Amino acid sequence: MVPGTLQRLWSQIPSRYLFGPAFLLIFGLGAFFRVHDLGGRNLWTDEAWVALAALQGTPQAALAAGQSTPPLYLLSVWALAQIGGGSEAVLRSLSLFFGLGTLVLFWPLARSLASRSAALLGLCVVAFSPVMVYYAKELKQYSGDAFFAVLIFLLVERLRRADGKWAWLTLAVAGVLGLGFSHALVFILPVALVGMWFILPPPRRWRVALVGAVWAAAFAAWYLLFLRRQVEPNLVSYWAQDFPDFSGLGAFLWWLGAAVYRYFWYFCGPRGIYWGLPLLVAGIVALSRQGAGRLILYLGGPLLLAFGAAALHRYPFMAHYGGNRLMLFSAPLLYLVAAVGLMSLLTWLWHQRQRVATLALAAVILLAVNPRGMIGESLYPLNNREEIQPLVAYLQKQIRPRDWVYVYYFAIPPFKYYFHGSEKRVCWGKSFDDPDQYELPAPENGHPRRLWFIASHINSLAEVRGFARELLGTEWREVSCLTRTGAVLFCFKWQGPQLAKTRTSLAVPGESGPPAPSPGKAYR
Repeated sequence: MVPGTLQRLWSQIPSRYLFGPAFLLIFGLGAFFRVHDLGGRNLWTDEAWVALAALQGTPQAALAAGQSTPPLYLLSVWALAQIGGGSEAVLRSLSLFFGLGTLVLFWPLARSLASRSAALLGLCVVAFSPVMVYYAKELKQYSGDAFFAVLIFLLVERLRRADGKWAWLTLAVAGVLGLGFSHALVFILPVALVGMWFILPPPRRWRVALVGAVWAAAFAAWYLLFLRRQVEPNLVSYWAQDFPDFSGLGAFLWWLGAAVYRYFWYFCGPRGIYWGLPLLVAGIVALSRQGAGRLILYLGGPLLLAFGAAALHRYPFMAHYGGNRLMLFSAPLLYLVAAVGLMSLLTWLWHQRQRVATLALAAVILLAVNPRGMIGESLYPLNNREEIQPLVAYLQKQIRPRDWVYVYYFAIPPFKYYFHGSEKRVCWGKSFDDPDQYELPAPENGHPRRLWFIASHINSLAEVRGFARELLGTEWREVSCLTRTGAVLFCFKWQGPQLAKTRTSLAVPGESGPPAPSPGKAYR
């Protein structure tokens, strides 16, 4: 009697009284997670590399130093730095804008592609996903990839209902500007054109062709002016392992399986392959039965184009070492399709009067998602947490006029950002895999008694200590070691005779390197 009475009472509550508060709560918490601690985390290697470019004196200098960063993203950050200064929070504010914008635009896109319950569940995942939260407060362009993907597909959906000239103009301008903010938009725009070609009536297809011509011309302009100069051979070599292996069917399937595993691990957590993939398949089946193939196209089309680019050795596909951040453009739609799959399974079980099975499935998914861990990671991200700033501050207080400072290769950009002093006696180091890594410049005007060794973006303390000992030899003795998450500062004291007079050339600050896991979950 009691369960039946409760069910009747529940069914009598207007749905707006349930969905309204739920929507506001989800959106409010998602926005709070993205704003919280925006400037609290130190810039890590890649962020500091962008920051140093954005702090250049002129836009031309910023673009020259930015290398592979999309030009409009870099120029926008440069303008923000000119107005608000070069703090971490100011520099990350553009990524925050894109992260919040994705949250705002996701809801109307989801409602046009899925049921209200599935859309609300998808919004919940997007709002609380540690990956989406993290990149909304990282000084890189990846949150812009997700933002423009959602924006373009939302504008395409709006054209189905409002076929006015302003809708077409807005879509064309969004694509042109988006190409300057997001490299990944080259995978989104062709899919948007295909979608419009089939969902709009034939008399409107000439407008689709016109928008396509505008986007093609814009891409050609962006490529000739900026993108062709940003093709970095070292990056292509770095991502070589993430290009498809076509040496044989077995090798290709092995590569593909590993890539898919990394993809779901990255966006759905360590056990994502076991629940994310089944829910994705269930969502695709449900959408196919409902005749809602547009959502499948919006998710699968860009991924297929990204795979084609990887086959041409132009873009990593579901890559190692956090390389799946380059697939962030697919995350919102991945979460939406998975939400459709989960709701379809729960609805089917409920209609089959499998109440216990319905609750059990919901509980299993909830445990697999690990809400407590998601909230903790969203509030205090451990991904790429490299607390080098307090070590640099300590070094500046302790350093003496004749001390040497050795900065490990991947610590160079953040060290340059946080260090405020003379760099005359600073040695810019090299990476572990550099053939000339174990060289130091010859001393000038007397041998120093102390050498400070600072590193970040590291695999382990033992590895760095071993590198330092091989670099310095037995003449130097370690006298102190200070550690912070993802960073370390050693002090060595001279114990031996004059060093051999061998010099090494200065290293140029690099971008990405080997993975540097912090003592917690990291998106690699």
